[in-house]
Amino acid sequence: CFHLPGRFKYLKKCSSKSDAVCTCKEGYRCSGDGCSRCDQSCGVGQENTRSGCQTCSYGTFNDQPNGSCRNWTKCSANQVVEPGTASKDVICKHASVNTTLVTVLPTT
Repeated sequence: CFHLPGRFKYLKKCSSKSDAVCTCKEGYRCSGDGCSRCDQSCGVGQENTRSGCQTCSYGTFNDQPNGSCRNWTKCSANQVVEPGTASKDVICKHASVNTTLVTVLPTT
């Protein structure tokens, strides 16, 4: 747990029979192979960048903690029911689709 002192904590100290088991302190999350580094935890509406947590830019959203910002859904003209935010996708009005069921019978 010597990488980036202050971000790691021991789950189990090393002994003569086993290696130490490390995790990240509160406010950080494990990343990299085998928790080789601790990145800052980011909330909904944000994503982790090299400079820390950043709010999703206009036109993008993230609805998961520690997720990445994704583009809002594109709605057809005048089909927006609810506008998008940094933490929520756009909700579109979907035109009802008239579906017809067709049954195909095998011929003998």
